Amino acid sequence: MDNAIAFLLCIICQIWLSSSCGEEISTPSNSLTRIEKKVIKLAKDRNIPSIEVSINTKDDSVNFTYHHPDVEKQEVYGIGSTTKFLAAVLIFKLIEEGKLDIDDPITEYVSSVDHIENIQRVTVRNLLNHSSGISDYSKHPEWIEKVINENPPKDFDQKRLLIDSSLANTGTFSYSNTNYLFLEKVVESITNQPFNIAFDDFYQNVGLPEIKMGNSDPTLQSFFAQTAESSQSSSRWKEYHGFAGSAYSNPKELNRFLHKLLVAKTILSDSTITQMKKWIPIQPAPIPIGSGSIGEYGNGVMRLQYKGKEYIGHYGGTLKYQSFVFFNEKTQTTISVTTNCSGRYYNNGFFQELIPKILDGK
Repeated sequence: MDNAIAFLLCIICQIWLSSSCGEEISTPSNSLTRIEKKVIKLAKDRNIPSIEVSINTKDDSVNFTYHHPDVEKQEVYGIGSTTKFLAAVLIFKLIEEGKLDIDDPITEYVSSVDHIENIQRVTVRNLLNHSSGISDYSKHPEWIEKVINENPPKDFDQKRLLIDSSLANTGTFSYSNTNYLFLEKVVESITNQPFNIAFDDFYQNVGLPEIKMGNSDPTLQSFFAQTAESSQSSSRWKEYHGFAGSAYSNPKELNRFLHKLLVAKTILSDSTITQMKKWIPIQPAPIPIGSGSIGEYGNGVMRLQYKGKEYIGHYGGTLKYQSFVFFNEKTQTTISVTTNCSGRYYNNGFFQELIPKILDGK
């Protein structure tokens, strides 16, 4: 391209962005443009602090962000429990390499859990698909109190003190962050590395360096609201979820992850991906997403049924962030969305209004 023309295009783009009231607009066509307009309107109406969206189809793509005028631009977001999907892919790579079997008892890899009755019968599979029956440390009353008071449990030994001494309904789905806490120890035992280093090295090696475990950037903003009038900063709250929910990334990189894993299939083999999709019903009831629902869980992956279309992936939410990372195999569409707010008000807007607007367009 002629340098003069490129310079003019750059100037025009800067003028457009500076007049867009905190939003960055790309130039996709047809349905993706409509999705973009609807999402940004809802973000403004709902007073969402920041949101970033990346959608790729076989023929088109759109990437856009919105930031409230009072909120600083954000380049990276916590993705909460979508981390479980990413951690499960690492686990299955170890299985492919013959370093682990999905039906191995976890006591071969995890120590200091003898106080949990019948823990010997829990397998790696039970951890991956939340059928272990192990209680969720983050549901213990002390956990949220410590987080809000900026003194959260940081490591395995601190978190295990919040775990019940008995199992409940082993073999049946029961969502528990503790399952992925234990998977950290499995990875450490096999790789002889801290789980966060093993995770970062893996994603660096598969060409996804912008997927990382944890983020120490003190300038990242986040917000929490139970009602429309109660929004407060949660930036100072600290959460240490590890494999259960502490990865950071951005939607463009997360879409690249989906493409590598499920379209190009350069991370895991087709047969391994099939093994990840061994579904069990989510209990006690499916999770609503607008008029659709997530009714089944595989080994680190969710299945969403929405108006006759099927998506696989994972969503995430912490006290600071929310994410939605899903793939439609039939249309070869990848959808990744992140935001830096949580609490009942923002959660409902994200999963029951914003995500449906995106899915309705696809």
